[in-house]
Amino acid sequence: MSESANMLLTGQVCVIMGIQNRWSIAYAIAERMAEAGATLALTYLDDRAGRDANVLIEKYGGRGYTCNVASDEDLDRLGADLKQDFGRIDTLVHSIGFAPAAELAGRFVDTSREGWRVALDISAYSLVASAQRLAPLMTEGGSIMTLTHLGADRAFPKYNVMGVAKAALESSVRYLAFDLGEQGIRVNAISAGP
Repeated sequence: MSESANMLLTGQVCVIMGIQNRWSIAYAIAERMAEAGATLALTYLDDRAGRDANVLIEKYGGRGYTCNVASDEDLDRLGADLKQDFGRIDTLVHSIGFAPAAELAGRFVDTSREGWRVALDISAYSLVASAQRLAPLMTEGGSIMTLTHLGADRAFPKYNVMGVAKAALESSVRYLAFDLGEQGIRVNAISAGP
């Protein structure tokens, strides 16, 4: 592959939300984007995850931000910080999903109201909440991507409420694409496999 093809993202600010550790999909996406020339803005939940994100920042440059997507205040701060640090962004990768472990251990029919609320808030609504704050920074258009799972379309043992959350996430992608398309912002979901 040519050098110019390898640097396809030069000059672009790419926000990757949900760095968990060096084995997470978000980490690998951030690494590939940096290798393609992107300027990285990485979010992570806590200091433990931040240590792995900082490995990428030390190697490729960029900035790191602690952000709990269940907190409107954290998301507001992230939007303000990104605007101050970069002025604009080009890409948002949403790699966030969570359900309480107890909701994945048993049968779907036994899902608790709180487990349902948490799974859909963190796994689906967080994309909408992030787009509310970050799409206005895509002043030249851009791309929003999220990660889904085959469990959105099919029932898998022990995936339970996460399948419902991923189905809600995929529907949210369609509605965000409808709303943001006229601003030149593409919104897509990628399924990395079961």
